[in-house]
Order: sequence, then C-alpha cells, then structure tokens
Amino acid sequence: MVVVGVGGIGSAALYHLARAGHRVLGLERFHLAHDRGSSHGESRILRLAYFEQPGYVPLAKRALELWHGLERESGERLFLRTGGIDGGEEGSTIFEGARQSCEAHGLQHEVVDGRELRRRYPAMGFPRDHRFVLQSDAGTLHPERCIEAQARMAEAWGAEIRTGVRVRGWGETTGGVRIELDDGETIEAEQIVLCAGAWSPSLVPDEAPPMTVERQVVGWLTPGEPDWYAPEVFPVFNVEVGGGHHYGFPSLHGRGPKVGRFGHLHEEADPDALRREATEADRTLLQGFADLFLRGGGPLGDCIPCMFTHTPDGHFVVDRVDARPVVVACGFSGHGFKFAPALGEALARIVAGDDPGQPFEIFRWARFRDAPAS
Repeated sequence: MVVVGVGGIGSAALYHLARAGHRVLGLERFHLAHDRGSSHGESRILRLAYFEQPGYVPLAKRALELWHGLERESGERLFLRTGGIDGGEEGSTIFEGARQSCEAHGLQHEVVDGRELRRRYPAMGFPRDHRFVLQSDAGTLHPERCIEAQARMAEAWGAEIRTGVRVRGWGETTGGVRIELDDGETIEAEQIVLCAGAWSPSLVPDEAPPMTVERQVVGWLTPGEPDWYAPEVFPVFNVEVGGGHHYGFPSLHGRGPKVGRFGHLHEEADPDALRREATEADRTLLQGFADLFLRGGGPLGDCIPCMFTHTPDGHFVVDRVDARPVVVACGFSGHGFKFAPALGEALARIVAGDDPGQPFEIFRWARFRDAPAS
C-alpha cells in the first residue's frame, strides 16, 4: 500500500492504515510539515457549529475525539480550545448555517448580537446589529505538530515514510499499481491512496471532478492591545462582514492574532509556481479588515501564502475510484484539515473495502459524473 502525500490528510491516512495492520509506505515530495502546500501556518480552526452543512457535525465530533486520542498517544499538545464565533447579518449563510447545525445536533450554543459580542470581547468590533453563534467546543489545531505526530505514530505502527520523493505518475497493473518516481525508480503496490493536496489534479485519474487551485494568504497582526487577543479571551471566528468571509485566531506561539479572508483575491494558482511573496493587494485586503473590525489589532506583520484546492460544490472527494486499486482524498476546499484523523480512519476502511459511514455519500468520486445534466 502506498500513500502519496504525507501532509494533513496523508499523514492521517498513513497512521490509520498502519494501525489497522496494513503494510504501508508514505511518499512525500518535500519534508514533513513543510510550508509549500496547504497544511502549515501554525493554526487551523476546528469547529462543530458547521455552517457549510449539518452533516459535517458528526465527522467534526469524531475528528475531535481522534485528535485527543492522538495527543494521548503522542504526548503532544495539538488542540487548544478557545470557543468559536460564527456569524454575520441576520439571514447570512454563516450565521444561519451555524445555528442550524447546532440545533440539528443539540450542540451547546448561544446566539448574541454584535453589541453583546463587543461587551464580552473588547477586541471585536463587528457590526452591532449582526448575529453570532457562540459555540464553546471550537478551538485551534497546530497543523505542523499534528502532521509530525501522525507521521511519528504511523512509523511506530510500522509504516515507512520517504521524503524528498516526487511521484511522476502511476498506472494500473494486473496486480495493483506501478508508481513511477521522478528519478526513474518504480514501486509496485496493491493499492495507491492519493492525498496530494494542490498537486492532486495532476495525479488523479482523468475522469476526476474538476478542481481549481487557489492562492490564499493569511497574516499576523501586531496588536496595540495584546491582552485583548490572548487565547483565554479571544475565540476563533468565521464572520461575513465587509463584503466577505473573514476568519481569525487569537495570539498563539508568541505571535499576534492571525487573520484571513476565504477566497482571498480569487487567484488561481499553479502549485509549482506559487507566488510566495505577499503583494500590496494581499496586505491591503487583510489590513483593511483588521482596521475596520478588530479593535487594537495593529499593523500586519508577516504574511504567508498557502493553497486551497476546490471542488465545484465545495465538498471533499474521499472515495475509491470505481472498482480500481486507487483511492483519492482531495479537493478539501479550504475547510478539510480539522477532519484529518476522521478522514484517515475512513480511508483505512475504504482501502479494506468497508463502508466509511456518514457523511461520505456526499464525498463520492462519481457525484459530478452521475449528476443529471442541467
């Protein structure tokens, strides 16, 4: 068994496959926990009030259980609970979706307006008439530590990992697959699991659903009121304000609060030629949000890019390709990292020929092919 890509999802797949007793090799083109793809930047939101669709809530709950289990097994602190805020105008997608998910799954939550939010969290200057769902189980993961812990525990269960190895392509054989590396080496395996992130469009079969790779930029502020942004008093957030979907984190790991805008500048990207320097447009967009809505947020410091790989409907692809010896996990559309251990667990089931359970019906490989013509 070979897993291609040992990032957030690939390291989870490797860990759960090894733990299930499979002989498995992970191939990573860079080093572990690198900054070239989609799983870096010191923080990722984990939330249960899932505005995208209530069906994600059980998967998020399972992921949180598995993250805590990995913390116990690895001895690493991976998740910090801060509580979370999701909202916008009355009727907005984020507010209504988060509230519906909480109500559908009986999640403890509270609904407040912007005035009350400002009273509780002095750094938050969101509009007073907007509405927000407060859900106490949300928090932030440290993605680099998560990848390293999953990879280390995978090795402890018998997995092998090779870094600095680029997969040029692969093809089916009578007994499984043959994988060709950039240096000309070939590897034979019974099955291949593709977890290649932004490089997925070049590796998945030709009949894959269409995916686009988008450049995303986040930045850290240098707050004038640092005490307002400590994780004890400043929760993670997703908000629809200022004409966009913005998200953010408290001050962590010795740096100021981190902010981003989902979709950023809607800039399609080539993962092998990603512009890594922040432009004036990148900085202006993030600074403008902070100046309007984060009191005492201060000027932007560091900015870094990553990549979102989108499917047309924003849902993931986690499935076997028909009856072939290839399983894909891709198209995580900017909201997949939090689910990594639950997805890894499901991938191990798929490889074994078992049903991964809910909500994996919406992640089917063939859903776009099977959709009726409009």
